[in-house]
Amino acid sequence: MNRCQKCHVVILDDTDRCPLCQHVLQTDGDPRENSYPNAIAVTKRFRFLENLFLFLSIMAETILLVINYNMDPMFPWSLVVGIVLLYLNTVLRMTLVGKSSLLFKILSLILLAVIMLPVIDYLTGYRGWSLDYVLPCGILALDLVLFVLILMNRRGWQSYMMAELMTALLSVVPIILRVIGLIQFPYLVWIAFAASVFLFLGTLILGDRRARTELKRRFHI
Repeated sequence: MNRCQKCHVVILDDTDRCPLCQHVLQTDGDPRENSYPNAIAVTKRFRFLENLFLFLSIMAETILLVINYNMDPMFPWSLVVGIVLLYLNTVLRMTLVGKSSLLFKILSLILLAVIMLPVIDYLTGYRGWSLDYVLPCGILALDLVLFVLILMNRRGWQSYMMAELMTALLSVVPIILRVIGLIQFPYLVWIAFAASVFLFLGTLILGDRRARTELKRRFHI
């Protein structure tokens, strides 16, 4: 066990230089205070688990594709399983080793699910449930996540305004699909649109000057 005489921390890694200041370390057998955790080993362990799950997923999907092709090629159920495995791998990568913010992770996973479920709907014969229910419910889930994050981070609520604006613009997509006849159940579409627009307008109006300043800063006005 080594101690950095400059940073006064104990280094648990097997190295001869401090990872903070690159100062040459001296051997010290007292780990009771200011110890430096072996974060690199933990990250490597998580990455190994992620890569192991990815390898097992690829192997399982390959076997399922062969079984599907030889037993029932008209119904591509193996592709549905592959989409689910892809989503699970994405979840593991973002939660275990991802360095993005919590907001980015949550929004990305919700949007990915909204994109994947219509594909599953199409592969299983397309009954329209993905556009009628999943798409507007996904937008409502985004609104709920943003509202909860604003309540949890009241001092930095204005940082979520761009995400609110993007969600409001996204809520227009189901309306367009409704107009061209691809969505048959209109109620969730209008509820999702209203929730997104009112959440953004509420933040803009109640936030007053701070909200307008944030928008001007974002759009460089």
